Formats: sequence, structure tokens, C-alpha cells
Amino acid sequence: MDRRLYGTVAAMRDHARITKAGGVSPRAMRVERLVRPYDRDAGPDVSGRLYGREPDTAALASALDAVAGGRARLLSLEGAAGAGKSALLARVRADARRRGWTVLTGRAAILEAANDFGVLRQVLAGLPPAPDGRSVPALRPAQDDASPFDVFELVSAHLFDVTAGAPVLITLDDLQWCDTLSLRWLAYLAHRSADLPLALVLASSPREMSEQQFLLDELIASCERRTLHRLTPAHLSRWIADVMGAGADDAFVAECHRVTGGNAALLADLLPALAARSVPPVEKSLTAIEDIGGAAVSRRVLSWIRRCGPEAPAVAQAVAVLGEDSELVLVAQLAGVDLDAAARAADRLIKLDVLTNTSPLRYVHALTRAVVDSGISAGLRTSGRLRAARLVRDHYAEPERAAAHLMAVDMSSEPWALETLRAAADAALDRGLPEQALGYLRRALAEPMPVSARAELLAGIGATEIGADVAGAESTLREALAVATEPSLRVRIGVDLAYVDALAGRPLTSALEIVDEVCARLPPGSDELAAEAELGAFTAYMASADAGEFLARRMSRLRDRAAGDAHLTVLSAVVDAWSDARRGHDRAKCVRRARSALETIDHQRTWELRLRWPAVSALIDAEEYDLVGDLGGTDGRFGHRQGAAGDAAVSACLRGRLAYGRGDLKVARAALGGALKHPFVAGTDGVARLVGVLTDLGDLDTADRLIREHTPAAPAATTWATAVFGFARASLCAARNQRKEALEGFLETGRILRALGIDNPAALPWRSQAARCHALLGDRAAALALAAEEVELARRWGSPRALSTALAASGVVAVDPEAAIEAVTVLDGIDAELHRAVALVDLGAVELETGAADRAREHLQDGFALARVVGARPVWLRAARHIKRAGDRPDLGRIGGVTALTAQERAAAERAAAGATNRQIADDMVLTQRTVEQYLTSVYRKLGITGRPQLAAALSC
Repeated sequence: MDRRLYGTVAAMRDHARITKAGGVSPRAMRVERLVRPYDRDAGPDVSGRLYGREPDTAALASALDAVAGGRARLLSLEGAAGAGKSALLARVRADARRRGWTVLTGRAAILEAANDFGVLRQVLAGLPPAPDGRSVPALRPAQDDASPFDVFELVSAHLFDVTAGAPVLITLDDLQWCDTLSLRWLAYLAHRSADLPLALVLASSPREMSEQQFLLDELIASCERRTLHRLTPAHLSRWIADVMGAGADDAFVAECHRVTGGNAALLADLLPALAARSVPPVEKSLTAIEDIGGAAVSRRVLSWIRRCGPEAPAVAQAVAVLGEDSELVLVAQLAGVDLDAAARAADRLIKLDVLTNTSPLRYVHALTRAVVDSGISAGLRTSGRLRAARLVRDHYAEPERAAAHLMAVDMSSEPWALETLRAAADAALDRGLPEQALGYLRRALAEPMPVSARAELLAGIGATEIGADVAGAESTLREALAVATEPSLRVRIGVDLAYVDALAGRPLTSALEIVDEVCARLPPGSDELAAEAELGAFTAYMASADAGEFLARRMSRLRDRAAGDAHLTVLSAVVDAWSDARRGHDRAKCVRRARSALETIDHQRTWELRLRWPAVSALIDAEEYDLVGDLGGTDGRFGHRQGAAGDAAVSACLRGRLAYGRGDLKVARAALGGALKHPFVAGTDGVARLVGVLTDLGDLDTADRLIREHTPAAPAATTWATAVFGFARASLCAARNQRKEALEGFLETGRILRALGIDNPAALPWRSQAARCHALLGDRAAALALAAEEVELARRWGSPRALSTALAASGVVAVDPEAAIEAVTVLDGIDAELHRAVALVDLGAVELETGAADRAREHLQDGFALARVVGARPVWLRAARHIKRAGDRPDLGRIGGVTALTAQERAAAERAAAGATNRQIADDMVLTQRTVEQYLTSVYRKLGITGRPQLAAALSC
């Protein structure tokens, strides 16, 4: 036990004896050696205001009022470091002094936790002179026969003797670090002061556990407890206005709250610093908050960290360097301390509210992290980042996590760094993040490497730039081609460069010259590489408006070279099929060529896999859906530049097109929406097709939002993307009855498609849609001409859905029942419920115009029911209007049951009812098993049954 405090007890006894004799103890003159405790009124206080602490100040004032009435009050203020506990203690002390009370105060310190009676000595040092004018006795050596409770009793008695029964306030700060004997005295005092005029206000950070936690718990349990939470943005807004003299933008308030976490002490340092620099509290000042705030709070933050032990600064720096990878084991290794020491330091930092109690560790306040990070020198930061990258790579085996640290370093000069960055880029591409992959690849260029590796890296960057649709791909690829020597790499670069060259709007001859130059430098016997190089000519042709040049100069040459060359034969077949579909020539031959190519493509060759997309697209334009294959399964590979993510997005786009053609708008929406998770792959075409589906569903607001968010920049040349996007926008205008704008959009689409050499209405039926707009605007002659042209082109191509679309429009604008009837009958036997619904409604409208009201009502009711089944809201609303014109009401009874089944669903259901398995149905109908499963699921839903046992009975109803 502290000998000096025993001396105090003895001195008290001497004081009583000497006072009676009229003398003065000489030891009383030494009282000035007792040190006054730390006591300053600091904290979040502006003009006497504690922001966000009004309920707490009211509670403290109420406690003093109760003590003035003769009842003791004990309060415990609990909160993290910087919550404002010290400011509240200062406030209550000032209030007590104004009332004329005796105010005693103490503050514990982490380094004095073992100093017995240290806090009690601070309290005694604040005692006023005794009533008889003598000072408090000084300390002297202890008496061996004294006990702690003697000390507690005499000290407490002397305290109230000296104050002569007047009210007393005792405040103690940082109680969690208080020495054991002082805690025992406080507990003694708390339990024996109920009838004394005493206010005891304690402040502690409960997360900073002390070795005497059981004593703390006992003491605090006897108090009224108040927890100080972080300040809210509303509190902060008022504080900023008072300090900075102006109301703050919401963004400014939010940023101040984010960087400080609502910590009152950090805000008390930050806001005056911002005001001193005349920073306006507006959104444009957001960057200044952290820049200025770091210096403003640094002393406080570093003090918090240092008091957590000698290992704490190194641990804090390691967490700042590791960021989201701050697992404790990695923090310990990077900090250079053993795991147990790191755990203890981290625990203290967590309790002090510097770090979060999570795994990985994180900083609670952005400003705190900024302070720690600014204290790391540039050299140590670079070294730390490199060490962190290696630790993270070895620990997680996830290259992207390690690459994040390498991105913060200019160069490492270590081979593993280059490998890690390239692996991270591949992983990012697989996740559909080409821009992130570009960052890794461009950073990798800073690493030393052989020329051959640099050429490979540049080629990868150029290909990724194409996929991400960012500027610079052409210059990157030309640089790569200039240094590349390996033949297969040069071919790959040439293919991509030819495509980019065509996209730039230059004559196709320029792209073809690139391909020829690459081929000219191939060694003898490189037939397969030569075939791959020709892929560059084809991709350039697909991207170019200069189709005539390719057809005139390249097609015949390609066919001649394909004789006897399996690789060129595949390419030639796809090129011919694509050209047939583009121009709308010889549908049967187009299908044979595309099907043959799909059966022959070598899936082990990436460049041949790239031919799958144009081949499948040609089959979809030909409406040979059952020949496409399982795009979501084993056939979902397309050799996309962005790897698996690119393949998945392409597959989703194609599945969306198939579902739309079959009239399954909900499936089409889901597939195309999924493709847009990888917007750089789905591109403008995917967005435009989704807009079309949404328009047909009647979700016009969502369609409009997509149009506004994804409007492409003005292209360097006429492109398919411009045409398909313009068609989607025009369709949306038509759905909103904006007929003039819709007409202009459809005609502009036609102008672009003509320039591209795309005549096939199966691609985009712009003529029939423009004809409808012309008719509604009163230009019947123009409407008839466009409608007739599309019917002629659709008949030449021969796909039933495209022909139905053309005939339906022709029937409407010409009021021609025969054309309208053919628009319906041409769809017999195929799964095209959306097109059938449109054709039925158009037929009913035409019959209504020609006076055949009975037939009109029947067809309109059928169209209405079918449109409701597929979810085509604009179509069923149009049908309902015509039905009302015909003097009838929509028949909701037609919706559902057997009549709601599509032709394909009915065929699959009848086979299933007869006992065929899904595999047998798939083989019989030339479908995949997955498609059969989808059909039967839809059948069960529409018929209201749960499975096959009920199917036969349901179909017979």
C-alpha cells in the first residue's frame, strides 16, 4: 500500500490533535507539492454549446439539483475515445462552481494504473483549506498497523469535515485506467454517501477493459449510466453552421461525418481548422476536408495510438498499408511483431475505437487512417506495399488482391509482380470488368520484361481496350505489331487491328491491307494462321459500311482459297451465311452454311469459336431457332476477348433474341437484363434489344431510362449499333404516340441500314414501322410504298415472323384484309405468340374498318387474350380499344387454359401426355431437353396443374 497515503492518515490525526492544542503541524506547509490534476474545459463546445449532448447536460444539471436537495447522485458517462466525456465533465464542474460547491477532480492515466492511490491523491490535492484556516495535512511515512479501510474511512470523513457539509462534486475521467486502491475508495464512498450532499460523476471508455474490470463493474453498477453515441449529421450540421458561419451543403456535412465517424473530439479539431482556412462548407470543398483534417487531428490520433502500447504504431501502420487485407496474421507479419503482441496491440486499438472489431481490421474513422498513412515515409510505403503484395498473394492465392497493392507502387522489378498483374487482369475479365483489367495490364507495362513479353502484353491491352470500348486501342495494337515477332501473335494483333481500323470509318481497303501485310510475313506452311488472319478481314467487314469492297474483292478469293482447307472452309461458310442474312438472300442456303459451320467449328481454337456468334445470329435471323443449340450449356462458348464473362453475356443476348422471337417476353427481359451485367460485352445492341422488349411489355419508363443512360456517343462511322439503338428509341416514341419523332427515327434507321448494305427486314423491320407512322400522320402514299417494299423483301427472305410483321403493317395501311389474314396464317405451326397477337389485333382492326364486325370481334378477342398471356400490354390495350369500338367488352375468360398454350407448348404437352420422356420429346421436336423442360413448366402453369399425371385430363378440357 502507498506509504504516502498512510502518512496522510497520520497527518489527519496530528491535525486534529494540534488543532485542539492551538498549534499547527509543520507538515501542513508541504501541501503545495501535491500536483493538481489535469482539468481543462475542452471538447466539442462552441460558445458554451455541446452539440448532440443536450440530454446529457440536462441530466447532469438535474443531478446537481438533486444533490442540492440533500440526496447523493452517482452518474457514469460511457463512450469511446473522443465521444465528448471530458467536455461534459468540464461542463458539470463549471456548473458546480457557479453554485459555490467544492469541486474535486481526478484523471487516470494508462501509465499510472499501477500507482496506488494515484487518483485519490489528485482528489485530495483539490481540497480547500480546513474551516479553521489551516491547510490539509501533508504526507508522511505510513504506519504499519493501518489498513486500507482505515484510509478510506479517515479520508472520507476528512473530506466532508473540511467541506463542512456543503455540496461536493467529484469528477473522475478515464476511469478504466484507475489504480485498484483508488477504485476501492470510490466504491467505499459510493456505498456510504446516500445521505450526503455528494455528486460523483465518472467517465470511462468501457471497451478499454482494465485489469480491475470487476471493480469497475461494481462501481458503475451503482451509478446512473449514460452512453454517449456518435454525433449524427443533424448535430454536425448545426455545429458547422456555428463554427464556419454559414449553412453547409448536405454533401459537405456527409463527408465531415464520414471522415470522423461522428467523433466529437475529431470534429472539435477538424471544424476550427477548416474555418481557419476559410474553406466554404459546400460540395466543391469535399477534398479539402480530409487534406486539412489530417493535420488538424494528427496530435490527438497519434496520442490515442501511442497509449495502446509500443507495438501499436507498427500495427496501425500495417493496417493502413494492407487496407481490406488486414487479417491479423498478415498485420503481424507486415508490422514485424509476433502474433500475440500484434493481437494485444490490435485489441487496445479496437477498444480505443481506432480500429473496428472485425476481420479484416479496418479504421473506424477515415481521418485516423489518413493521419497514420501520412506518417509513413515514401520509401517505407513503397517497401510496405511490395511486402504486402507478396504476403497477400501467398496468403489468399487471389491475384487481384495482391495486384491492388502493386497498383500503388510504380515498379517492383520482381518477376512475380508481372505474373500477378497479368493473372489479376485475367480474373477481372472473367468477372466482366474490362476497365479494371486494363488498369492491371497498363500497370504491368512498367515492369521490366523481354520484348516478346511486352508485345504479348500490348496485344492483350489492345484487345481489352476494344472490349471495353475505350480510346487508344488502335495505337496500342500498332505499337504491339511493331515489336511482335512471333507469327501467331502477329496474326492475333492483325485481326484486332483490322477490326479497329474498320470501326474508325476508314475504307475497308485499309483494314484488308493490314490483314495482307500480316499474312505476307507468315512463314511457309502457316495455313491455319493464314485462315485466322482472314478472320480479321471478316470482322472488319462486319464492322464496316463498305460492304461492297469486301464482297467484290475478298469473297471470291476466300472461296477459292477455302477449297481443301478445313479452317478456311468454316470461315467461308460463316462469311457467306452472314452475307446472305445481311442482304436477305437465299434463306435456305444461309441456314445450310451456318449449320454446317457450327457443326465443323473446332472448339479448341479460340479464333474459330469467334465464328459461332455470326453463325448463330444468322440462324436467328432465319428463324431456325431449334438449330441454334443450348446457348446456356456446353454450346455457350464464343471465344470472346473478355473470356468466360464475355461468352456468358453474348450467350445471354442470343437467348434473349430467341425468347423474344418465340414471344416469351419475360424470359427475354431476364436474359437481356442479365447480359447488361456486363455492359461492355452486351454493348449498344444488348441495350437496344432490352429497350424493345420493355416497350412491348409496356414498361415505358424503364425503357426510357435505359435510353437516357446508354445513348452511345456519336460514332466515327455508320454502324449497326447506331441503327439498332435508333430503332429502339423510335419504337419507344411510337409506343408513346410521339408519331413524328418515331417516324424520323425509323427513317434514320433505314438510312443507316441501307449504307451498311443490310436490306433484310428480319434484322430490323424499319419500313413497316415507318409505314404505320406515315399512315397515322396522313401520308398514305409513303406508307403504302414502304409497306409494299418490306413485304417484297420479307417474301424473298422467307422467315415467317418477318413476313407476318410486314403483312400486318401492309394490311393496316392499305386496309387489306387478305394481307392481314396472311399475316396470321403464316405463323401457323410455329411458336410466335407475340407476333400472332399483333397480327390478330391488326386483322380485327382491318375487318372492323371493312364492316366485318363479327369476325373483327372474334379476332380482336383472340388477340387480346394472347397479348395478355405473353404480357404485351400495349397490344392488349389496343385490342381492348378496338373491341369497345366494335360494341363489345374484352373477354377475360379466354385467358388461360388450353387456348393460352403456344403451338410449341401444345405439341410438347401432347407428346408428354402420351408418355414420351423429355429426351424423346426433344429428339422428336428437334429441341434441347432444357427447352422442353421450359415448355412443360409453362404448360403446367397455364393449365393450373402440378405435373404429368394431370396433363391428359387438362388437355382434353
